Amino acid sequence: MVGKKMKCIISPFNSCYLNIASEEYYMENFDEDVFYLYINAPSIIVGKYQNAYAEINRDYVEKNGIAVVRRNSGGGAVYHDFGNLNYGFITKGGGKGISEVFSEFTGPVLKVLRNLGADAVFSGRNDLTIDGKKFSGNAQYRKKGKALMHGTLLFSSDLGEVVKSLNVDPRKFEDKSVKSVKSRVTNILPCLPSPVTMDEFKKAIMDEVISGFPGAYRYDLTESDKKQIEALAESKYATWEWTYGSSPRFDYRRALKYDMGIIDIGFFVESGIVKEVRIYGDFFGEKDLDEVLSLLAGLPFEKSAFIKALSDISLSEYIFGLSNEAFTDCIFL
Repeated sequence: MVGKKMKCIISPFNSCYLNIASEEYYMENFDEDVFYLYINAPSIIVGKYQNAYAEINRDYVEKNGIAVVRRNSGGGAVYHDFGNLNYGFITKGGGKGISEVFSEFTGPVLKVLRNLGADAVFSGRNDLTIDGKKFSGNAQYRKKGKALMHGTLLFSSDLGEVVKSLNVDPRKFEDKSVKSVKSRVTNILPCLPSPVTMDEFKKAIMDEVISGFPGAYRYDLTESDKKQIEALAESKYATWEWTYGSSPRFDYRRALKYDMGIIDIGFFVESGIVKEVRIYGDFFGEKDLDEVLSLLAGLPFEKSAFIKALSDISLSEYIFGLSNEAFTDCIFL
C-alpha cells in the first residue's frame, strides 16, 4: 500500500441504512482507498446470503424499534448499538486473497488493543478474540476490482440485547440460507487494565491507521456526498424489498394452541412473498377456509400486511373461537 492515497472517514451518521449505503457509495465513487469508522443506533445487520426472518427475534425487534438491514458482504447477523464501533477498509487489493486481506486490515485494530493492554488475536476464519471470547466479527466482499473488509468491535455493547434480538427458534424454519454461528462474546472495555472512553478508542484506531498507512489522511464527507448517500439509503437499503425481499425461499411453520384446540400453520415464502399457506386442525367453521388462504397468498411476509388483509373479516367465522389478533400474534412471535 506504499504510496497509495487513503481517505479516512468518521461517519456523521448513526443510521444503519445510511452507514451501509455509505459503503456502497465509497466503493462506487472514490478511486482512492478508504478507511472508515461508524457507530449505529440499535440495529441488526444481516449477511447478504441470510434469511432475515430466521436470524432475528422479530417480535422483540419490532416492539423495541430496532432497525434491520441487509449488507453486501457474507457472514452472519450482528447486533449494533452505541457501544459497538464498526470499521472498514476498501482497497483495490492487488489480487490479494480473502485471508490476506483479513490479516492486513485487522492489524491496526489488534495493535491498538495490545497497546491498551488487551491480548487480542485473530482467530478462526474471521474473528478477533480476547481470551478465547469474540469481540469482533469480520466480513468482506469484492466488486469491480476492489475489496471491502469490515468488522464490528464490541466495546461496551449491551450483550443482553444481542441475545434478545438474535434469539430465534430454529424449529420454525426450513431453508438453505447461511445461519449465524453463535460464539462466546465479550466487550473490549472490561478486558482493558485501564478504562478508556469510546471517543478515545475511536481516536486511537484512527491515529494508528493514519500513521501506519502512507498516504492516509482525514476526509470529511461533503454535502454532496451526504445527499447521495441519503438517496441511496432511501431507495435501496431502507426498503423492505432489500432487507426481507432478498431472503431465500423458506418454509415457516407454527402450532397455535387456543381455547378450542390446536391448529398447525405452514407457509412457503419466496423472496419475502407468501406463495402458499396451509392450515390444519380439528376445528369447525361457518365459512370456507379457502377464502382466508386466498387473502394471505401473495402478501409480503409481514405482520402489518396480514393484519390489513384480514381486517375486513372475522377469523372466528372460519376457525371457531380464534380471533384475528391471536392468529397474527402466533405467526409473528
